[in-house]
Amino acid sequence: MDGQRKTDAGKPVFARFRDLTREQLNVELQVHTNWTDGQATVLEVLHAADERGLAELAFTEHVREDTSWFPDFKAEILSAARGFDGLRVYVGCETKAMDDNGRLDVSQSVLDACDIVLGVVHRLPDGQGGYLDFKRLSFDETSEIEFRLSMGMIANAPIDVLGHPGGMSLRRHGQFPERYYRTLMTATLERRIAIEINSSYLVDMPAFLALCEEVNPFVSIGSDAHKLNELGRCRDKLLELGVGRS
Repeated sequence: MDGQRKTDAGKPVFARFRDLTREQLNVELQVHTNWTDGQATVLEVLHAADERGLAELAFTEHVREDTSWFPDFKAEILSAARGFDGLRVYVGCETKAMDDNGRLDVSQSVLDACDIVLGVVHRLPDGQGGYLDFKRLSFDETSEIEFRLSMGMIANAPIDVLGHPGGMSLRRHGQFPERYYRTLMTATLERRIAIEINSSYLVDMPAFLALCEEVNPFVSIGSDAHKLNELGRCRDKLLELGVGRS
């Protein structure tokens, strides 16, 4: 398999971990604005990204199956981005897994409008139309369910990136099993999907990067930025840790 994931024009190109250059680290591929739970406007994000020298930026707003505002969101991004010739801008979404088979909480029309789709685990479905209570679940239960949901997306969902892998377990228990990470990385590599290096969720980035070095998956760089001062945070952290060839 070659060093980069080939994509259609206008979509991000994901490198495998060992092939990453410093130039390829200079991206921010998970950003939220005040269209959902972010604090800044689209234009404010673009200005901040430009000031920080980022080369690529993906707006990946939270969506659900009944989201109706996405066409207006995309139109605003495309209009605002015309003033930033040095910044490559993508329109995307972040959508959650609804079952172990990879069903996503997103409409086909939103998927069709996206340059990049992040599939994530945010809630743990109970199989009856509701969600399990995290407070009633042990670490082993939480991580096993999150792993199954993630594998379902990798196998069947139309996603480009597995976003913040292990994120719910990390937020609630501070850890996610290494064996699950290794399996997720191997599975994403086989399907040529990127697995996200997310500076907002990873509590032990060096350990995660060591696994990336071992498995060499395609990777996506994302800070899960909700504030302007978070833009480029993942890039900066990776550079501090010595990731990226000159």
